[in-house]
Amino acid sequence: MTEKGIKAEQNAILRRVVMVFQPFLIYYIVNIITVVILTALVDTIIQDNHTAQAIGGTWKKILVEQKATVNAVIGGLSMLSGILPLFSTFRSEIMTNNNGCNLKWAKEEEDSNRYRTAAILKKIMLTITLAFTSSIAINILFITLRLTESSETYHQTAAHQYSVIFPAGLFLYGIVSPFAEEVVFRGIIYNRLKKMFGDFQDKKRFRIIGPMVISALLFGFYHGNIVQMLYGFLMGVLIACVYEKGGRFLYAFLFHAAANAAVYVITGNPFLYGHFITPCVGLMFAAISVLIVIFWRPAGN
Repeated sequence: MTEKGIKAEQNAILRRVVMVFQPFLIYYIVNIITVVILTALVDTIIQDNHTAQAIGGTWKKILVEQKATVNAVIGGLSMLSGILPLFSTFRSEIMTNNNGCNLKWAKEEEDSNRYRTAAILKKIMLTITLAFTSSIAINILFITLRLTESSETYHQTAAHQYSVIFPAGLFLYGIVSPFAEEVVFRGIIYNRLKKMFGDFQDKKRFRIIGPMVISALLFGFYHGNIVQMLYGFLMGVLIACVYEKGGRFLYAFLFHAAANAAVYVITGNPFLYGHFITPCVGLMFAAISVLIVIFWRPAGN
């Protein structure tokens, strides 16, 4: 290959890399800017007497006493604002990426409404079950290995999350956060990585495993502390796996939402924590998770 050809190939690779990581940078920057603006606005309302009188003493009291919930709402709004400039890109990616595996399955579904409904319900049940068992099993593993005790940042994050009013926390961490993150990490980044790895025609598994691992690594690093990095990586791989097996973005979002909700409810409730967070339950849930991953046939097979 000539020097000009090598340079052209290098430029092509660089453009692909930029296309993969650019959405994350846009999301992150818009997210941070929105957090700064909304936090400054809330602080101004609290500190300015005229503004406080205008909105009423009750609202000011709520803003002061429910600081954790207010910050969580700001975080949720910031995540949603982060995906706004990416939404057209997201729609384009999921419309043009059927994961290369569900065209035959889609045709078969059209043959019978009964089959279609049964197939969708089966996937939903498998997704929710796998989300519940795997998320709890991984949390039990981390607690058993005392990984959660090694990170002060993790404890601060957990304390903040469980200080949020429960219904608000369940909605923000169980719906808003999973949706925004899945739009970025699986909807756009994972699908673009699959296109980038599509050149490996003779290595079909690598074309899937490569994007799974890279998107999961980025998803893990995004969470900031070592415990959530490891958890995010493992869950990121599982979410991508569910995306492949289900053949629809819906299942990736549903898995993420169910996993977050399960962990938030169980680890935040002393009664449920005492009954679920045990080594025996962890082993049982891990076994169930492995069986689902192995025997869940991908869409189209």
